[in-house]
Amino acid sequence: MVTDRARSAVTTTVRSAPPDLCLTFANTRFWRGTETPTEELTVPNDLLKWGAANAGFDAQTQRRFAASWATDPGAGAAVFRNAIALREALYRSFAATAEGSAIGSSDLRFINRSLARHPKRTELRRGAAGVGWAIAGAADLELLLAPVLWSAGDLLTGPRLSRVRCCANDQCRWLFLDDSKSGNRRWCAMSACGNRAKAHRHYAKLKAARLAASRPAACAAHS
Repeated sequence: MVTDRARSAVTTTVRSAPPDLCLTFANTRFWRGTETPTEELTVPNDLLKWGAANAGFDAQTQRRFAASWATDPGAGAAVFRNAIALREALYRSFAATAEGSAIGSSDLRFINRSLARHPKRTELRRGAAGVGWAIAGAADLELLLAPVLWSAGDLLTGPRLSRVRCCANDQCRWLFLDDSKSGNRRWCAMSACGNRAKAHRHYAKLKAARLAASRPAACAAHS
C-alpha cells in the first residue's frame, strides 16, 4: 500500500489530454441502446490499462498502482467504483448536450466535486514522453482521472461543445466530436452505423415498393 508520506514524495508527469478524452472514457461502455451493452471496464486493472493506452500514463505509474491495489484490493475497488460513477455522469452530461438538453443538476454537482478533489495544472515538467503537467502527492483516483476531468472541463466550457454528437443509431449511442466541415455528421462511423442505416433504408424502400406493386394484382383478383 502506498502511504500518504510515500505518496507525497511521488511526482508524475502527465501529458495534456486529447480534447475528446472524456468522450473516449464515457464510451468504454458502448452499444448502450441494446439490452446488453458492452463493458470495457470490468475490474480495476482494466482502468489502469485504459489509462496507459489513452491518458498517457507510463509503465512505472501503472506498476505502482497495480502493486498498491494488490496489497489493498479494497482501495482499488473503491477507485474503480468512483471511476465508473464519474464515467456515467460524464456520459449523461454529454449525451444531454448532444441532444440540446441541459446537463442534470446532480451530474453537474458530481463532476464539480470530482474536479475539486483532483490536481490542478500549475507546473510543467520534462518527462520521458516530453513536457507534461507535474502532479505531486495525488491519490490513486485523483491521478488516474485527472486527464479525463481536465478534458471534460475544457470541453464543457469551450467552443467545441456544440460539436459533441451522439450516434443516431439508437442501439449504438456512441459520443463523438463532429469535426466535419458541414457539421452535420450523424454516425459514429459511416463504415459501421452509417452503412447499417443505409442498408435498412434500402431494405425498407424495396419492401414498400414490392407491397405497392402487389396491391394492383390483389385488387384485380378481387374484381
